[in-house]
Amino acid sequence: MSTERVILACEMIEDEVRLALDALPPVGALPPADRPPLVWMESGLHDRPETLQAALGRLIRLLDEGAEKGEPVAVPSVRPGRGPASERREEVVVGPVSEVILALGFCGSALKGLSAENLTLVFPRVDDCVSLLLNDGCAREEIKRNPRCYYLTRGWFNHSSSMIDSFDEWDERYGRERADKLRATMYAGYEAIQLIDTQAYQVEECIDQSQEVADRLKLDHGVVRGSVQLLERLLKGERDSEIVAVPPKEKIGFNHLFGERVN
Repeated sequence: MSTERVILACEMIEDEVRLALDALPPVGALPPADRPPLVWMESGLHDRPETLQAALGRLIRLLDEGAEKGEPVAVPSVRPGRGPASERREEVVVGPVSEVILALGFCGSALKGLSAENLTLVFPRVDDCVSLLLNDGCAREEIKRNPRCYYLTRGWFNHSSSMIDSFDEWDERYGRERADKLRATMYAGYEAIQLIDTQAYQVEECIDQSQEVADRLKLDHGVVRGSVQLLERLLKGERDSEIVAVPPKEKIGFNHLFGERVN
């Protein structure tokens, strides 16, 4: 088994990643067996950037060892979906590869400090997956994102989400009235719930759930247009000001996110 690239992606944006993969040349005709291997990161890792960073670091080290030895390696992945990640774990045989595509955002400081001895690490220049899906072809600094809005996609309902999962859990633990007060305090800084229409799914499939979240939090509700164009360019191997390629032995830093370059 031999390949040049592997994709590490957050399962929360499964819909969008699969749509972007369908655009790989030849468009719509590249069979799954000929696509880069895909390793899914469990959505729960995003609750703590340091946990996500550690998981990514372990994966990169395994892939780095495979590249050094010129041998395939088995790396941990999950089957995207709801339920405990421990029940969805599997292994994906990858490599040897020379490039790791990180199909996710900077996510706090989750990417900071990651490096490889033999691999190039490539990722989109966005703060997180929300900014990734709101990018319609602009620079990171021009992404139209309202800090008073809480953004959702179908992935928030189809995969484990700390926000969605907490609704029933808090109701059961504290009672509906107290749980509503706690949620009101936690989301006091927001004015609206916005469902991102990324064209990767039918909005009608989850708009009622999104509206229910807004109603429970007593927030306005709306739908905003999103895009997978940056994901498409990332997976196609394009490189520009919004797609960062970090060579072997160099660590990912905030300078990469902010568009600065080290000499």
